[in-house]
Amino acid sequence: MICESQELPNILDQESIKIVQERANNIWPAEFSYLLNGWILRFSKGVTWRANSVLPLNYWGKNINKDISKVEEIYRKFNSSSKFMLHDQHDPPELLSVLTEASYKPVMPTHVMGKLFADIDIQSHDNGYSYHFMTNRDPEWYSALTRLSPNRSPYKMTVIGEIMDRVHIPQKRFFYAKNKSDIIGVVLAIIDSGYMGIMNLAVDPEYRNQGVATNLMYQTINWGKKEDTKWLFLQVEKSNTSARGLYEKIRLEDWYSYTYYEKE
Repeated sequence: MICESQELPNILDQESIKIVQERANNIWPAEFSYLLNGWILRFSKGVTWRANSVLPLNYWGKNINKDISKVEEIYRKFNSSSKFMLHDQHDPPELLSVLTEASYKPVMPTHVMGKLFADIDIQSHDNGYSYHFMTNRDPEWYSALTRLSPNRSPYKMTVIGEIMDRVHIPQKRFFYAKNKSDIIGVVLAIIDSGYMGIMNLAVDPEYRNQGVATNLMYQTINWGKKEDTKWLFLQVEKSNTSARGLYEKIRLEDWYSYTYYEKE
């Protein structure tokens, strides 16, 4: 089913979008969640928008304005502004207009890209580097991610590590590329109920445009095929054109979009 999106053609139907959003929630688990008439309120010490926002997958409340006020009250208890993650099939449908009237502003428009594993076109390249994985977060791997994430503070990186460590039910693997003894690229792949999510792909600037990111993606996709995973998906900010170029090269498609709405 093809529907109209505010920003992108949406090639998934309503049920499929909600399934992907549920899987995405599982692979990046918040420290604490609170359910409010179907909405999932997420809290993780204020680090990452995904783990500190409302996911409106379903709604069976009777008074949307009252529930939005309740959301704001709860987030104030965590010393945080309230944020709603509005994907193309948020519930209820009028939520966007109500939030806009309540002075919520759009932030960080993001595309969700994906593909059936059988239709992904990717080849590895012999660039002289070695590729490995581990099943749990290792200090060396995480030190490399920290080094390759200069815009994240040490505090944020500590909390992100805690989020990764909370992934217990989905399967996870930490892949990395090495030039001799130095890690030059990392990526986290997490599988939940037939869907693989790609997280935190980063390559040392000195080694970019040499096929490192492509080879890391190749490693994750091979793992997914061995685990009989059906779908691959990832989330990329609209402004990240370089990452989109890589994902389009391996034939990932725009599935749907979401934007955060925040009230200061």
